[in-house]
Amino acid sequence: MTTAILFDVDGTLVDTPGGMTTVLRMVVAEHGRSATDNQLRRTVGRPLTASFATLLGLPVDHREVDRAANRARELFTETVIPSASRLVFPGVPELLAALRDHGHPLAVVTSKVRPSAIELLTATGLLDAFDTLACHGMAERGKPHPDLALLAADALGVPPAHCVVVGDALDDIRMANAAGMTSFGVTTGVSSRAELLLAGARAVYGGPATLGPALLPDEPAFRPVPLDLGQR
Repeated sequence: MTTAILFDVDGTLVDTPGGMTTVLRMVVAEHGRSATDNQLRRTVGRPLTASFATLLGLPVDHREVDRAANRARELFTETVIPSASRLVFPGVPELLAALRDHGHPLAVVTSKVRPSAIELLTATGLLDAFDTLACHGMAERGKPHPDLALLAADALGVPPAHCVVVGDALDDIRMANAAGMTSFGVTTGVSSRAELLLAGARAVYGGPATLGPALLPDEPAFRPVPLDLGQR
């Protein structure tokens, strides 16, 4: 059976963590709080309500948290989306095209809500590469629980054992492992190679150029590229 590939977005396909960190800092400041760059960056890739619950020290269902999340989405649209096409990591379009050419079903599994995911993927020109999107709020539980990954696998008609999850965050790896899927980490986002391996990643790569040989071992365009030393 053909393997399905499930991709995270922020920090995996698109270099948005820097812009998202700036947005988080602005919203936290608007709420009269402060946070270090490390505190801000460590929340990138999580649902915005979870991020602001942590940063503002409030319950996730607090009204102020919901307002902060909505404000962050507004600022992201204003400040990041206009330059989104320039934030796609090198090699991503080529990798996605090669995977599709080889018949691999492709999905996005993200902690973004669906409208935000569609907005970003449209702005980057990547939306049409994917067969389905599994976004925050579309399943009972988000990352690191397996629900979103299983939702994507079901939509693709591929058993979990024949799915590979690619992500930059620990929750991506934990979600994949909980779903019974193979997990590959990339170091283009918020987590280090050591952290991803410790979370249970099967292997860790530097980005799409080094990920290619693992997903398409017989593809000449990727075969000559050396694997990342984090692979095990």
